[in-house]
Amino acid sequence: MAEAEPRFKRKTFLVWILAVALLLTLYFTYQDRIDVEWIRGMVHDRRSLIIPFYLLLLSLLGLTFIPSTPFAVAGIFLFDPTLAYLLNLVGIVTSSTIVYHFARFLGFRYVLETRYPEKTKTVEAALARKELPIIIGWSFFPVVPTDLVIYVASTLKVPLWKCLLGVLVGEGALNAFYLYSVNAAL
Repeated sequence: MAEAEPRFKRKTFLVWILAVALLLTLYFTYQDRIDVEWIRGMVHDRRSLIIPFYLLLLSLLGLTFIPSTPFAVAGIFLFDPTLAYLLNLVGIVTSSTIVYHFARFLGFRYVLETRYPEKTKTVEAALARKELPIIIGWSFFPVVPTDLVIYVASTLKVPLWKCLLGVLVGEGALNAFYLYSVNAAL
């Protein structure tokens, strides 16, 4: 099974890259048919339904290890950039809080220690020395799931405020880059 995991990760990553490339190609090919302002107008008319649903979706993504980046970028099509950014930050905080509290309930520490004992000890030692910088750096790095560091930090009893601050700084900077660069491209 150990060899299937890297292959699965590569295939998943390739599918994700291809999906993003396909969507961008379709957008730029049919740009004249896609009216972002019309989409935003439709969302604005149904704001009381769309915003809670969007926040709920962002809040629950952490439990599934599904990256929130595509949903954050989709927020550009639904909302103006500042509102999309603020909603994503709220989603990041709620998702991280949910993940933090459920990590112990799910027995994640036991899974990590039995399946990856050496890696778990390495991460534990690193987090014990520099909790906040590691959480910020991990959250800013787009290839690794931020929720994983929250799971580990929770099982190591890193204070919730440190986890949330680290995730807000790292993910906040990354989301700002994504959202404002995509908005500039539109």
